[in-house]
Amino acid sequence: MGGKVPPATHKAKSEENTKEEKRDKTTEENIKTEELSSEESDLEIDNEGVIEPDTDAPQEMGDENAEITEEMMDEANEKKGAAIEALNDGELQKAIDLFTDAIKLNPRLAILYAKRASVFVKLQKPNAA
Repeated sequence: MGGKVPPATHKAKSEENTKEEKRDKTTEENIKTEELSSEESDLEIDNEGVIEPDTDAPQEMGDENAEITEEMMDEANEKKGAAIEALNDGELQKAIDLFTDAIKLNPRLAILYAKRASVFVKLQKPNAA
């Protein structure tokens, strides 16, 4: 093929050049990062419409290991219906109480948690949801 292999001393020089190039690139990246961070720190954050976190105690979740009877399921469904009526009437706190009672009776019914959370969001209590 007729190709020639460069001498070993030439490799050492190319390794030095590579190290210098890496240092230059690192320096350039640091400068760019500093420029971006200084630009970002000058930005103002618009908090309009942001809901402040609430400090309510955690909500009752019921005992997921409890054995649920048919009577408990029926009673939970009745409470759920009453809670939905209260929600439609605009009685949000009453709806929360009824959903919580229903959750205690049947903690495996996911819709109860979702409905209660939606009421908390309406009350602007995102942490409680």
